[in-house]
Amino acid sequence: LQDFASTPLLAYTRFGEWNQILTIPYPGDDYKHLKLIWHYARGIAFLRKDNLKESEEELQAISKMLEDPSLETVIANYTNPSSEIAKVAYRILAGEIEMEKGNFAEAENFFEQAVALEDQLIYSEPAPWHIPARQTLGALLLKQENYAEAEKIFKEDLEKLRQNGWSLMGLYQSLKAQGKTTEAESVKKEFEKAWEHADITIDTSIL
Repeated sequence: LQDFASTPLLAYTRFGEWNQILTIPYPGDDYKHLKLIWHYARGIAFLRKDNLKESEEELQAISKMLEDPSLETVIANYTNPSSEIAKVAYRILAGEIEMEKGNFAEAENFFEQAVALEDQLIYSEPAPWHIPARQTLGALLLKQENYAEAEKIFKEDLEKLRQNGWSLMGLYQSLKAQGKTTEAESVKKEFEKAWEHADITIDTSIL
C-alpha cells in the first residue's frame, strides 16, 4: 500500500509539478517506503527550484535511510524491497545535485550506477522505478554534447520501453545534433504520434 500511496509524489516528479510535491506533508516514520519517495521527490523539487541546500538535506536523509536494515523487509512494487529502490533513488538525486553543480563526470558516474542498479530490479508492472535511469543519463549526455553516447542510451531505453515519448525526444535531439537528419525526422514523427494527447511540452528526456 505504501507503493500506491507514493504514486502522486512520483507522478508529480515525472511531470514537473514541483510546488505540488512541496505541499505534501511528512508521512511519518512508520511508512518507510513512502518516506523514502517523499525525500526523493522533495530533493528533485528543491533542486528544480534552485534550492540546492535543501536538496542536499533530502539526499542526506536518504543516505541515512540506506543504513536502516529494516528497509530490506519493506516490499515495494510487489517484487522489490524498498532498500533496492532506495539505492537507485539516492544515486539519481546525488547525480542531479552534481549536475546542478557542474560536476558532470561525478553526475555521470552516479547515473551509470543507477542504470546498473535499475537493471537488477525484478520486473514488475508498473515498473519498479518511475523515471528510467537511462532517461536521466541521456539528458546529462545531451547537456555535455556527447550526442553519440546519448543516442546509444536512448535507443537502449526504447528497447526496454518502446515508443516512450521521453526517450524518443532525447533520441531525436541526439540525432539532430549529429546531423543525422533523415533518421532524426523519422524519430520526430514517432515522437509526435506518441505525444499527440500530452498536455505538456518537452525538449529533452526529463523535466
